[in-house]
Amino acid sequence: MGDEAKDVAPDTASRIREVALDLFSRNGYEKTSLREIAEVLGITKAAVYYHYRSKVDILDDLLRPIADEEEKILADASRIVLDSVEGRLGLIERYLDLVLKYRELTGYIVSDIVGASNSRMVPRLQRHDRQLMTLLSQGDLSLPEQVRTLAALGAVMAILTMSEVPSDELRPLVLEAARGALGLDGVGH
Repeated sequence: MGDEAKDVAPDTASRIREVALDLFSRNGYEKTSLREIAEVLGITKAAVYYHYRSKVDILDDLLRPIADEEEKILADASRIVLDSVEGRLGLIERYLDLVLKYRELTGYIVSDIVGASNSRMVPRLQRHDRQLMTLLSQGDLSLPEQVRTLAALGAVMAILTMSEVPSDELRPLVLEAARGALGLDGVGH
């Protein structure tokens, strides 16, 4: 392991993650091996091991930025007036931007939920999702307001199946759908 690792480019870890995500997305987590990742990169399996001991470690590193950014969004949510429709829309918009930023990865998670669940980040992500839904539906919201708010959040989740549509085209449409679900048609255009 020693000599090969010295020749590995400094960005090899990010290239490993990139190739792994592509292979996980195409073949599934279970059918992708570290050997295959190394072959695609044109490096030795030992070079992959230098950065990652297992596929789970790669998957954890892929999901960690999403979990970290979700935590920031949830922490910031305490400063947002979520009793207002605009405040809830703002939180949904931040979540939309996060999903779009990591679109390929979030699409993979949805398409290979069993494989993605191998990651130690998944319980953290699930906890964040529950916190987000609780934040958006808490307070003195009536049942119809809660349903509209969760429907607006559902508009964000629907984009995970629309990988062929460019993000810059999709974002305003999703926000429009979220505004409509919240009863804010025409507001903010």
